[in-house]
Amino acid sequence: MNSRGVITALIVVFLVIAACVYTVDSIDTILRFAPHALYADQWRQYLDYVTIPFPQNLFHPDNGHRLVLPNFVAWLEIRWFAGDQSLQIVVGIACGLAASAIAAALSASDRDVPVVYRAAALFLSFFAIFWLANVRTLFHSTELLHTKLPMLCLIAAIALSIFAARRPRASPALFAALLLALSATFSFGYGLSVFLGIFATLVACKADWRLIATCVAALAVAAGLYLILPGSDGVTGSMTFAPFENLLVGARWLGAPFVTMFCFLWDPGTTGLVPTEPLRQATGSIAGYAAAHLPDLHTSVMPQALFGAFGMLVLVVASWQRMRARAAAGPMEATGLGIAWFGLGAAGIVSLSRLAYFHEHPEQIYADRYLCWPCLFWLGIALIGLGRRARANSDSVARGPQARPLAGKAVFACALLIPFCAWPTQYGGSIYAALVRGHVDNMGVGSIVGVFERGADTGETDPGEFSRGIPAFSSRHIAQFADGVATMVGQRLPAGTPTIEGATVEVRPIADNLLGAPGTAVTLRLPQGAQTPYRILLVDAENQIVGLVVRDARVQPSGYSGYARGALDSSGLRAAAAP
Repeated sequence: MNSRGVITALIVVFLVIAACVYTVDSIDTILRFAPHALYADQWRQYLDYVTIPFPQNLFHPDNGHRLVLPNFVAWLEIRWFAGDQSLQIVVGIACGLAASAIAAALSASDRDVPVVYRAAALFLSFFAIFWLANVRTLFHSTELLHTKLPMLCLIAAIALSIFAARRPRASPALFAALLLALSATFSFGYGLSVFLGIFATLVACKADWRLIATCVAALAVAAGLYLILPGSDGVTGSMTFAPFENLLVGARWLGAPFVTMFCFLWDPGTTGLVPTEPLRQATGSIAGYAAAHLPDLHTSVMPQALFGAFGMLVLVVASWQRMRARAAAGPMEATGLGIAWFGLGAAGIVSLSRLAYFHEHPEQIYADRYLCWPCLFWLGIALIGLGRRARANSDSVARGPQARPLAGKAVFACALLIPFCAWPTQYGGSIYAALVRGHVDNMGVGSIVGVFERGADTGETDPGEFSRGIPAFSSRHIAQFADGVATMVGQRLPAGTPTIEGATVEVRPIADNLLGAPGTAVTLRLPQGAQTPYRILLVDAENQIVGLVVRDARVQPSGYSGYARGALDSSGLRAAAAP
């Protein structure tokens, strides 16, 4: 093997390893920190599942979305697993892996593209979906399913569309692709854009006009169904049509990933995520200067809008060139065009449906729960660049690295740098997941014990939905209330249950309890060297189980947080092992 072959092999191995590292690390974070207690919209959604008759509960719109398929998975989870989140987590991870694998396989099948470019496409296909900057939609079971199921529908539909465009009898494949698009439409609001992705793929592949017309007709039918089904007021009521503002919001929304990836260069609070001290010092100086002299990038228009506008322009130009070309796009470019047009369609939907909300909450345009969709858009742009031939309008195929256009080389260089540049946000995502898991579990314990301070931070959970949901879920033994430990609170400690000696207990009285009579907030730390179980029972002087604490990453030095019923002092509480 000559030196060029060795370098090529090393690059391929590096990119494959990078894809594995990011994917495995993200899945490990999901499995370790995904909450199994209810959180955020789940308090409202699960109440619909258990109070609205089946199957009407599946079709009930929520926050402008029709979540039929995710609702069905969650409903099955309640029926089979008492709503412990496990089914949604497993299905969501499986959908994400399948989506990444299909995109990578489509790119790898493009033999006219150099092997190092195909390796770069493989890395980017997994990175775009599993990067922990998207931790908000990765480690929360409901968001994981709401995002990864439509992504799988999109990329599988693109694969079927490429197949359909190249076969004389393509009706079954196209029908399957359109069925996936319909499934995505009724999985999340942006799913309607899957039809746009199919359309772009068919055009790029020079498909028969009848296939393209069928796609357009299917889009019209799906949009009509989405808008006329019961609950359409909640779907259309939030839409605001203001063309310039819609375009600007869409561009800002699409440009967010670049600013997020390099947050350690403009946000001094994130420089601690950089791995080495010399780099922390260097980035700290840069971030300090940026914070002092630049607008706050958490809410600013630039540079996000500039990045987004550039991506839009690239997509339009690349699409125009492919339309003018006599040759069909290769698998990698066709996949990229389909994904990117889906991302642009998603930006259009969010700019229409959330414009008024972004006026009231300008910082939310860059919220991490939206970031996965712009990441998918840029995956599409990257695949277009890597998959382009030397001249898009040429019937000949120029082979070899020397014939690749500049765009492909630029994307390839970025793919080599991203594993290093994105690691601080990957690391930060795992920290975020651990902290939020502690917060969710703390609220879960409060819901079980019946103690939670009015006005305390509830994160993304509405306090009214929280307090309304507890009676319905506790009586049905759903989610955290299905655990046997939940039924032990208020009972006597079973004989033979070991107590934990040497635990340090700190208490804080809660006079204004959102859930009832006054109670006590408890922080507990175990002696050094002791075993650290996930949960610990709190027992009073009369051997009554009065509360519960859970491991909480927010408690430093390492410890537990939770609640006990009644106004108690630390001397009156003992710790006991939970079964």
